[in-house]
Amino acid sequence: MTVNVEALINSLGKSYQEIFNEELIPYKTKPTGNFGTEYISLDMVKEGVYLAFKRKDKIVF
Repeated sequence: MTVNVEALINSLGKSYQEIFNEELIPYKTKPTGNFGTEYISLDMVKEGVYLAFKRKDKIVF
């Protein structure tokens, strides 16, 4: 799978669902995180991409 990194960078400030709907994330797996942390993450190892989202509104930062 390939990922358009430039499009992901331009998506800073968007929610996980917006990025997923634009088909920029090739996984159906949702971001996860430890209880109590301020962020959740999605590690796309094969593509070499790690995304972190604010837990409250799932905004990528």
